[in-house]
Amino acid sequence: MHQHTRQAVKEHRTICRNHVTIRLLGGFEVSVDGAAIPDRRWSRRTAASLVKLLALAPGHRLHREQVIDILWPDDSPADAAPRLHKAAHYARKATGCRDAIVLRNDVVQLFPTAHVAVDVGTFEELAGRAIADHDRLAARAAADHYGGELLPDDRYEDWAAERRELLRLRHLNVLRLAGDWLAVTEADRGDEDAHVELIRDHVATGDTVVALAHYRRLERVLDRDLGVGPGPVARQLLAAIESSSAASPAPAVPDVEGLVAELVELTRRQTDLLCRLAATSWALASASAGACA
Repeated sequence: MHQHTRQAVKEHRTICRNHVTIRLLGGFEVSVDGAAIPDRRWSRRTAASLVKLLALAPGHRLHREQVIDILWPDDSPADAAPRLHKAAHYARKATGCRDAIVLRNDVVQLFPTAHVAVDVGTFEELAGRAIADHDRLAARAAADHYGGELLPDDRYEDWAAERRELLRLRHLNVLRLAGDWLAVTEADRGDEDAHVELIRDHVATGDTVVALAHYRRLERVLDRDLGVGPGPVARQLLAAIESSSAASPAPAVPDVEGLVAELVELTRRQTDLLCRLAATSWALASASAGACA
């Protein structure tokens, strides 16, 4: 038996019965018992796609025909079947677990003997609970579990597009519930309601300069992205900001001439005092000289 063949057999001997963690938000990573699998082992794109697809599926399992229709929609079942088996083989090889992908009774399963934790599921569970309970603190915790866009390296894969958009909208919802308006405007620049709330926060703290700057930012974003201007609520806020700025007393301008005159007077007094001290010293010196004579 050749060395590489023995190595492949050795890699496939392990059965994963413990903990598998899969990250799909912001990137793709699989960890088995706390050890992350290096990216180089996912050189077969179809193997990675199969793991990603099953990680997103309910119960991490799909009927083989569903898998084939999603990953190889243009192939006949006869042509796609060996491609599925090949992808499963390389997924097992990448993870070092012979049960990473199991095909049984026309069902394709992901790590059926292990505890599988997927970050997407964790985020959706936390977000759903926070929104249902209208819990602001829980919403902040859910937002912290959103690691970024779903599978950014698979942005043009149709099977991930709908789920990606749903997760993005759910993330925006928990940010709104948490009142993190700055994060909302960064995630969705055209969300005028979030911009308005952020401007209101600045006005409430008396920071009208920043409030005005953010309003101008809103103007630019809406004009550039949508070709429209701010709505009536935002314009009312602008009027209130400008009215507040106009009513505020102007900062006092230093009286330069008065300061110069005061400095001249102090200099004159200092000179007069020095002259008196000099005269007193001269008188004392003269008296002392006369006494000696």
